[in-house]
Amino acid sequence: MLIVYYFKIVCAIISVFLNCILTFLIMKKSPPKLGVYKYLMVYIALFEGFYSLWDLITEPIVHSYKAAFVVLRDFNGSLFDREISFILICVYCGLFGFSLAIFGVHFIYRYGAINKPFMDKFLPGNRVYLLFLIPLWYFSWWAMLCYIYFHFTDVTDDYMKETIETHFDIPINDASYICVYYQPTGSDGLPHPDPNIFFAIGCMWYMVGSSMFCVFYFGIRCYSQIRNSIAQTANASLAVKSLQSQLFNALVVQTVIPVVLMYIPIGILFFFPMVIWELPFTTSFVGYTIALYPAIDPLPNMIIIRFYRRAIIDFFLWIFGKKQAAQSFNSINLVEVAPMS
Repeated sequence: MLIVYYFKIVCAIISVFLNCILTFLIMKKSPPKLGVYKYLMVYIALFEGFYSLWDLITEPIVHSYKAAFVVLRDFNGSLFDREISFILICVYCGLFGFSLAIFGVHFIYRYGAINKPFMDKFLPGNRVYLLFLIPLWYFSWWAMLCYIYFHFTDVTDDYMKETIETHFDIPINDASYICVYYQPTGSDGLPHPDPNIFFAIGCMWYMVGSSMFCVFYFGIRCYSQIRNSIAQTANASLAVKSLQSQLFNALVVQTVIPVVLMYIPIGILFFFPMVIWELPFTTSFVGYTIALYPAIDPLPNMIIIRFYRRAIIDFFLWIFGKKQAAQSFNSINLVEVAPMS
């Protein structure tokens, strides 16, 4: 438990630090032709910093046991009682839904940025800002499902008491949690699927699936579009081909990160208790991956996108007394980023 706590502190500090730097770079070092994408990037960076802080405040623990899994909080010694702690957890879970929607929105916009007919047809003018509302809807939907369907009860207390006290040394009365108990034991001693739980999880699977669809569908189409652009600009300047390669590399990394740290862990957490398969390993790793995600997600943009990388390099050159650091960053031709606007 202590290791988890310190790990989350480190992740939160790194996340807030890197996302603040990225926000500054986006606002100060982005070329004007970056367009709405600039605000979308700021939106994502600010959310990830906030998500890390909320994770640190809530201190959630993810645990799977037979036909159920919980996201719990030890509220002993906390300013918040059991019920308020439950609301904090619901908000935390809602923020996870927000993050899933952000992935999809990001890829939709990225595809529209390189495919003007798509943008003109589906997101013309100010309609593009509707993309910013989708994560808020997913947040509200996910949090309300948790609040309505996954509240702790005497039944869940009895079911989870032994495993929580054994694994985490937390008395069940000191634990506030959401509990997804797929198949409660009936009076006949046999498990019976709870339709309300399966309905709520079905909604969550829809949100996860829609996010994954957008990431892979629009990611593949972005990949195809960028590769075609590179092929068609074989005789073009090195600067243009370099930009296309930057976009492609950033796209690949930004696809791998959520797949490894978000989709796969949450898929494992949702699926195995649903079919009452006892996992041979603890699912507490889900808490690690979710905490790690916002700490490393800013890095692809900071490292791969030339404008931000050049600004960081120039800053360190200035720190070490290299005042004659190359002026190339400030003299980059802003037309080069037109494919992203």
